[in-house]
Amino acid sequence: MSTESTQPSAQAAAAMLQEAGRLGAAARTGASWPHICMLLGLGAISSLSLISFWLVGRFDQSLIVVPLLAMLAWLGIFMVMMLVFGRSTKRGFSKRWLSFMSIWAILWVIGVALGTTVAVNQLWFTLCIAGAITLNSVIGAWLEAQK
Repeated sequence: MSTESTQPSAQAAAAMLQEAGRLGAAARTGASWPHICMLLGLGAISSLSLISFWLVGRFDQSLIVVPLLAMLAWLGIFMVMMLVFGRSTKRGFSKRWLSFMSIWAILWVIGVALGTTVAVNQLWFTLCIAGAITLNSVIGAWLEAQK
């Protein structure tokens, strides 16, 4: 028995590299979709919750728990889906995710902090923050889907 391994020809090596590239591209095609859905879902529930908080404030503030619980339920659903099915991401995802999540967090804190104190009766403020959250989420998801 010979211990020498046979080396593939240049043509066979090129074919193997091409196949590896094709398999890698196919594996990345579905990558990040659970994360993209999480980002879109987070944008949707948080922007709609801000509008709901404004509406609740106009009628009965004790009802604030209704949109808050609905938001938390949907947040849980999106997070479970992302954690269970989000097995791979595309190169550079962590930086992009951190950027868009930081922007979302800043907008959310501004929206809740000012929307429940200084701008409590200002629909324009609520709509602006909700719109900015939506825009951030859509841009982040769009850019990730294009990668």
